[in-house]
Amino acid sequence: MDHKTLQVNGLNIHYTLTGAGPDIIFLHGWASSARMWSGVVPHLADEYRCWALDLPGCGDSDKPAPSWYSIPHFTAMVMEFARLNELSALRLVGHSMGGMIVLDLAARHPQALERLAAVNPVVTGHANLRPFARPAYARQVLRWILRFSPAVMQPLLAHPLGNRVTGLHHIRRRTEEFSKGTAESLLSSGRAIVGYDVSPVLHRITAPTLILVGDRDVNVPMSESRLAVRRIPNARLQVMHAGHMLSDDRPLEMVQHLKRFLA
Repeated sequence: MDHKTLQVNGLNIHYTLTGAGPDIIFLHGWASSARMWSGVVPHLADEYRCWALDLPGCGDSDKPAPSWYSIPHFTAMVMEFARLNELSALRLVGHSMGGMIVLDLAARHPQALERLAAVNPVVTGHANLRPFARPAYARQVLRWILRFSPAVMQPLLAHPLGNRVTGLHHIRRRTEEFSKGTAESLLSSGRAIVGYDVSPVLHRITAPTLILVGDRDVNVPMSESRLAVRRIPNARLQVMHAGHMLSDDRPLEMVQHLKRFLA
């Protein structure tokens, strides 16, 4: 796996590149990073060249000013990233916020996509990020968490005794990913999600679309995914027995669904 950085629309975007074959671009969800795909990408890299991005405000990518954050800006950045790398006939996989971005991109640039998969996507802005519509309150909470986590939570989660706890490595990763953000980047990207509704343009999507959803997701209601399937002409719904993070809960099952669909 190669770690790379590319300047896109004036922002330094960190990404990983793995494998060979047709290209897939992976987009993570809110407060996450390219690392969320670590249980998926290695199983696809024998057939595909996998590009996993840290979106602006997340991971090791730049954190732009709060005014930058909007779903159309994320979409434009991904399109420019593809252009700079001379990628065409795009296959896109996006989770949650990343799912909203791939749906928006597919609606704005239908000719650019070959296939897309949206995993527990936010469609109308209906997600458990509603508190971020109250910026003063949310900013204080985020600043407190970002101070508390490196000093207390991360050392606690890193303790060797934790290796005996099933799934703790996922919690460790998510905690580290969250701490890569700033209060402003987390708040601004959260507000971008809850303030956007991609549903009115879903009918413009022409590429075959797979909507993967966990039946135990408490972050984004399944009604968001069902709405997307109703609005997108060539879409199908695949329900998995999992929560919001399908790539953590059922990575190999997720890989099988993606392999059948992306072929």
